[in-house]
Amino acid sequence: IRWVDIPPCFVFHGMNAHRDGDDIVLHVHRLDQAFGPEGDLTQPALTTWRIGTAGPALTFEARQLSDRPMDLPTHDRRHTGRPTRWGWCATVTDPGAEYGFELAGIARVDLTTGASEAWEPGQDRRAGEGLFVPDPDGRDEGDGWVLAYVWDRTTDRSSLGVFDAHAVRRGPVAWVDLPVRVPFGFHGVWVDAADL
Repeated sequence: IRWVDIPPCFVFHGMNAHRDGDDIVLHVHRLDQAFGPEGDLTQPALTTWRIGTAGPALTFEARQLSDRPMDLPTHDRRHTGRPTRWGWCATVTDPGAEYGFELAGIARVDLTTGASEAWEPGQDRRAGEGLFVPDPDGRDEGDGWVLAYVWDRTTDRSSLGVFDAHAVRRGPVAWVDLPVRVPFGFHGVWVDAADL
């Protein structure tokens, strides 16, 4: 086991990791602090960590990828452990917003440039964590859909939003309206019926 020192921070969620030559590259959502004396929670920042393993001592570099506050990542799991270009996350509101810290919309992030685009549903609706579902006929990374429950605070009901993974900014391409609210949960996984 080899250890590398990093600046103090908190990470709830990682998106993916891969080797790049002698380096290990990780995409994580970094917070300056969480659960502080005031219960403070800072905005999560999608960050690339690069750990160099070639020398006798490990090296560490960090680069924030995006200024957009977001967390709860998903990626095309056909590429887990390999370089990925695309990731999808839930955007979040500022802790000082009217309703405090909330999940908000769905964003797609280019992990090579940090550019992102998002569907923001407005003040009365909130999207939960997205889940990437691959298109079985898709050829490229990210061919598929992102599924997310979307809660409407005016009706106190949820819908399942289905997003084109390459065009989340356009909003859901399909809705499944539900008769009740589905509380936001975490960390689903898609299992194709053919794999059962």
